[in-house]
Amino acid sequence: MSVKYKTEVIGEGNHASILVPDWVLEKLKTNKRAPLRITINGHTYQSTAVGVGGECRVVFPSADRLAAKSKAGDVIEVLLELDSGYREVSIPDQLIKALKKSGLTKTFADLSYSKRKEHSRQVAEAKSQDTKDRRIEKVLDAVRKAKQDG
Repeated sequence: MSVKYKTEVIGEGNHASILVPDWVLEKLKTNKRAPLRITINGHTYQSTAVGVGGECRVVFPSADRLAAKSKAGDVIEVLLELDSGYREVSIPDQLIKALKKSGLTKTFADLSYSKRKEHSRQVAEAKSQDTKDRRIEKVLDAVRKAKQDG
């Protein structure tokens, strides 16, 4: 199920978000912590709704605003879909290889979407190879711990 509606991009300093009206949540039969697929001007991204001051909003990151050609203050048409399936994350090649080598690929895949996304982001944004290597080791340690805590 999906819902289309118009709203204004809410700017807060360098950050932005999109209001999700209560009627949209009711139509999607979900709550203020729903995993969502958001499409704006043909660009789709994934996020989770959050409660902010009694309202439900979804974060609108700068990279997604750029891809959707939108900015704070713009009135946009939003297509929201409940994202209840497995949520894919773009994983850097070096991290994929390290996970395979250490036998942690399945454990990593079983982590929550937000943990997989954050671990992948940390590695992807590393500028030097030394930093990337250190971050990969930190991710592997965190995944090993998750496997032990099972």
